[in-house]
Amino acid sequence: MNNKIRTPALVLAALLWGGSAAFTKYALDTWQPMTLLTVELAGASVVLWTAVLIRGHRRPAVWRRLVLLGALEPGLCYAFVNLGLTHTSASNGIVLSGLESGFVVVLAAVFLRERLAVRSVAGLAVALAGVLVLEGARPEFTGVFGGDLLVLSGIFCAAVYVLVARRTADQVDALTMTAYQFASGFLFFLPFSVGEWVTGAEKAPLHQSAWSWLVATGIGVGAYACSFLLYNFAIARVSAGRAAMILNLMPVFGVLIAVIFLREHPGAWQLVGAAMIIGSIFVFPEDEEEPETPGEVAAPPLPVDGAR
Repeated sequence: MNNKIRTPALVLAALLWGGSAAFTKYALDTWQPMTLLTVELAGASVVLWTAVLIRGHRRPAVWRRLVLLGALEPGLCYAFVNLGLTHTSASNGIVLSGLESGFVVVLAAVFLRERLAVRSVAGLAVALAGVLVLEGARPEFTGVFGGDLLVLSGIFCAAVYVLVARRTADQVDALTMTAYQFASGFLFFLPFSVGEWVTGAEKAPLHQSAWSWLVATGIGVGAYACSFLLYNFAIARVSAGRAAMILNLMPVFGVLIAVIFLREHPGAWQLVGAAMIIGSIFVFPEDEEEPETPGEVAAPPLPVDGAR
């Protein structure tokens, strides 16, 4: 398919990811956090693997790398972030999450040899400033201690995921890639939830209503599986840095959906932050897409197959 549809695919992925926050807030009225995420991952895995098996499945040569992707995100990333948020403030977690695009740009420059142009740096700076403004960062940010370190570890895992996905997406189709990712992510995350159920920290999902199950699986399939499917499709030809810039739209979409469905009212600072994030995409250079032929990419593959 033409590269021109890959950027809109990333924007749609950002829309789905951004909207997941509002719908998750609704779902948390009847679910506890870790249990909800486990059900979401399970529902997404079932739907993705059903599609893979109907189409016909052959194990890809890079299946170990796909398992690594799932372990990074949603596995390690979601586990670290959820655990960290039990030991730090939500505002600290939000501020730290805005560092993902910075991690991606720097790591891509080091490991993928992506050119760190002046406009790339400027776009990154505007985007990060917009995230801080949008989320209402306060000067009393407490620094990186305890739970903050766990959240930061999760964000770093998400950034590494972007790099590994960037070097994998041109070797396997998006559906297979996403199915393996979610299955391994679910299996990685399940022990955390079982531990919560055994210790009584959360209740096992035994008495939820049919509507609660529908909402949870709907978020897992619509907001998570579809967004990762779109992302895995697009990242094969879009630079990791540019992808990170576009995904900074997530909090913008999150605010808009919260306004529409949850009747929340954004303040002036939120509108300014949203405008800065959108503007950063236009600051970022337009020529950041990779060539059509995978062999033309100069960066060496990451040492992940068989090494982990």
